[in-house]
Amino acid sequence: MNTVHKPVLMDEVIEALNPKANQNFIDGTLGGGGHAEEILKRTGPKGKVLGLDWDNEAVLRTKERLSDYGERLIPVNSSYINLKEVIQEEKFHEFSGILLDLGLSSDQLQISGRGFSFQKNEPLDMRFDAGRNELTAEIILNTWTEDKIEEIIREYGEDSWSRKIAKTIVERRQESPIKTTLDLVGLLIGALPKKKSKTHPATKTFQALRIAVNNELNNVRLALKDMINMLEPGSRLAVITFHSLEDRIVKQYFKQESIDCHCPPEIPVCRCEHKAQAKLITKKAVKPTDKEITENFRCRSAKLRVVEKI
Repeated sequence: MNTVHKPVLMDEVIEALNPKANQNFIDGTLGGGGHAEEILKRTGPKGKVLGLDWDNEAVLRTKERLSDYGERLIPVNSSYINLKEVIQEEKFHEFSGILLDLGLSSDQLQISGRGFSFQKNEPLDMRFDAGRNELTAEIILNTWTEDKIEEIIREYGEDSWSRKIAKTIVERRQESPIKTTLDLVGLLIGALPKKKSKTHPATKTFQALRIAVNNELNNVRLALKDMINMLEPGSRLAVITFHSLEDRIVKQYFKQESIDCHCPPEIPVCRCEHKAQAKLITKKAVKPTDKEITENFRCRSAKLRVVEKI
């Protein structure tokens, strides 16, 4: 099956990583392989890309699509949080940069059949790694307490209507289980006030459920620390986020690792002994151009941040 994925911020990512002939790179979120393909084009004839994705279907699709690159692409069905172990297993120790694109690929939205999109009627699964993760959105909606559901919608969806939504979910499931995306969409449309908005009323709840199912925010925190430590001096880490929660984590961690002392200002002598590990390449987040947003509306919330190991 042909991929429909459009890589986000392609020019900006390539400029940040600056891939050259025979260099190796890591794509921690391989997805449709758009970024990886462009890096492979620029790192021939011997440069390699180690690409990880915990969605095995995405790995298989991209491996087939980029088969012309042969062994230069090393696709692995694993999460970026396991990067340290994957590097050891693949003996991929020399690389010039790491990319993390934390958005859903168009393939996952349109052809995965796992309920990521509220525009199709699919089972409420939302797992990236269906083989190893037992928690699904359906389980959350039909078994978690009202307080817990409210908490994830409020914190992960940043939705001010979280209490009303959670109450409606619990009331509805007492009548019949909430099993499909359209079950949930209909419930949300009925629960929320009718008003004009650029975003669909299901957007925030779907985001919250996906984050909860895949433990996304904690994974990002753990991965950033590991990746900074893995980089060699002069190599770069580029991260694309798509919502404020992830972007805040990346922004704060990059800032933290770009300064030495973390002691409070009232302490005259440093006691933490922290030393900066990286320098900020992007002082502010890089955003898509108007032209890119016109061509690919899903990229409108994307932000790119980049650091270089020192």
